[in-house]
Amino acid sequence: MENHPESLVPRMISTEVVEFPGGPLPLNSPFYVYRPPQEELVCQEVEKPGSAIRIQAPRKMGKSSLLTRLLAHAKAQGYGVAHIDFQEVDRAAFGSLDKLLRWLCANVSRRLRLPPQLDDYWDEEVGSKVSCTIYFEEYLLEQIDRPIVLALNEVNLIFEHSEIAQEFFPLLRYWYEQAKHVDAFQKLRLVIVHSTEVYVPLKINQSPFNVGFADSVS
Repeated sequence: MENHPESLVPRMISTEVVEFPGGPLPLNSPFYVYRPPQEELVCQEVEKPGSAIRIQAPRKMGKSSLLTRLLAHAKAQGYGVAHIDFQEVDRAAFGSLDKLLRWLCANVSRRLRLPPQLDDYWDEEVGSKVSCTIYFEEYLLEQIDRPIVLALNEVNLIFEHSEIAQEFFPLLRYWYEQAKHVDAFQKLRLVIVHSTEVYVPLKINQSPFNVGFADSVS
């Protein structure tokens, strides 16, 4: 039998109470279909400084269950984990790029158990994207002394807001590129999860969907 990361191997549970799965499968679920080397590869990738992982699959195909196992592995390594699901975004937050980025920064702060301090770093003169980058580099990544996994689930919901998408996704690509020469961003590991094909027009050198490690769940 192959040696798999301990956090990914389901434990045996009683078959007396078995419920049909209706969402992401817990780590000990007997329903999870292990697909080597899929799990091993994403776990290896998340340990690389400044890495980016893309998980794409239609709904109900297991991408959230794979994400659960990836984040469990990251926590087992002692990493900070900020799991952001865009299904939680209020409609008002999609009103502008500034509102969405402030929502993102506030939620990442709380996931990492840090008090949000947006007003200390936000500067309308330099713009939302620069302010958000400064917030990550000089506050979040500075305060946390270990790697941080930023998992962005259901980013396909941003596709529906074209103007925001064309600003938001190049920002993720910029953070990925920054890791090549900025120490702080080497601590950031991006995980981008979406359930539909990418249909936002982005320049090839500004897209986060053509870099890093890609995994299509099937």
